[in-house]
Amino acid sequence: MMPSARRRALELLATTDPAAKAAQTRALFERIDAHDIDPQETLDAPPHLPGRPELPRLVAAKDVPTRSPFTTEGRAALLHAVTHIEFNAINLALDAVWRFAGTPLAY
Repeated sequence: MMPSARRRALELLATTDPAAKAAQTRALFERIDAHDIDPQETLDAPPHLPGRPELPRLVAAKDVPTRSPFTTEGRAALLHAVTHIEFNAINLALDAVWRFAGTPLAY
């Protein structure tokens, strides 16, 4: 039996592999509909949410050196930043599904 959409979202939120998290989240959202989210189901948050990979190491923004986007290193840093933003967006969407069951599906 497949876990509920809320339970699956919580499992994916705890996932640490970015590629697996992205692919499996896409699959979840392609099949999800309002009937998959039981507002009465209660779930306890596991420790260490959201799941993040061990590397690269998470550092404060103030500790990251400034780089020009007009250099190879700077463009790589910019792409990394955009990827990080998208990874956080995936985590936020998964968090909303498991934590706020009564939220309209359009959200």
